[in-house]
Amino acid sequence: MKTSFFKFFIIFIYISTCNVYANTILSSEKYVSYKGGVIFFEISKNEYQSGYKLDEINLLVLHRNDKYYLLYGVPYQTKVGKNKITVSNNKSKRIFEFIVKEKKFDKQFIEIKKKYTAPSNDQLIRISKEKNTIGKYRDIWTSNKPDISFVRPANGVVTGVFGTRRFYNGVEGRYHNGYDIAGDETDYVLAPSSGEVILVGNFFYNGKFVYINHGSGLKSIFLHLSKILVKKGDIVDKGQVIGQIGSTGASTGPHLHWSVSLNQTYVNPELFLSY
Repeated sequence: MKTSFFKFFIIFIYISTCNVYANTILSSEKYVSYKGGVIFFEISKNEYQSGYKLDEINLLVLHRNDKYYLLYGVPYQTKVGKNKITVSNNKSKRIFEFIVKEKKFDKQFIEIKKKYTAPSNDQLIRISKEKNTIGKYRDIWTSNKPDISFVRPANGVVTGVFGTRRFYNGVEGRYHNGYDIAGDETDYVLAPSSGEVILVGNFFYNGKFVYINHGSGLKSIFLHLSKILVKKGDIVDKGQVIGQIGSTGASTGPHLHWSVSLNQTYVNPELFLSY
C-alpha cells in the first residue's frame, strides 16, 4: 500500500512539474485570427518588463487597461488551423498557441504600365537597390511604446484592402499588403500615430513615400505621394501632415497606399483604426 502510494506521489510530482511548463502554452481556442491579423497574448507584469523575442526579432509588449500584452502580427503565409510560436528572453521561454481561420480574400484585376510588370535590366538593377535600402530599415528597433490607436491617414473612398489577390495585366502578383484610399492630389496625408520618419524617397514601385517608425517594431509606410512634407529624422505627432496623395510609382490613379508592419511582417492596417 505504501509502495503504491509512493509511486502515485512520484507520478503526481512529475505531472505537476510538467504542468508548470504546460501552463505556459496558452490554449489556442482563446486566440483566433486571420492572416495579417494581430493577436494580443496576455502576459504578466514581469514578462512585460523583460520583453520577448521571436528568434532574433524583438516583439511589441504593451500595458493597457491594467493588463499586459505581447502583440504578434500573423504573417500572411501562416497556414490555416492551429499554429504556435516560441518566444524567449533571458529568463524564460514560452509557447503561445493560436488558430488562423480561413478567409476568402477578394480578387482585383488591374491594368498597369508594362514597365511595372516587365521591367528592363536597368530598372531591375534600380529595383534591387531600392529593395536593399528599404530592407535596412525594416528591422529598426526602438524601445518606446507606440500609441496603437491610429487615426485615418487620409479621407476618401477605400479602393483596396489587405490580403486582396491582385492580377496585374491578367497575371497574378503579390497579395495586397496595405490599405488604399483614393483622393485628389491636393489631399493631405496624416501620420496615423506619432513616430520618427526613418526614410523618404522616390522609388520605382513606391513612387514618393514616407516611412515612419512608431516604436517597438511597429511601422507605417505611405506610397504614391505627390508631395513629401517631412524629412528623414523628423519626429511627427499623431495627425500631423506628412505629405499629399498622388499617383507616383506603380499607380493607376491618385490614391494613398498605407502599409503597416509588426514583428517585421505586414499586417492589416485597418485593425489599428479600431484599437
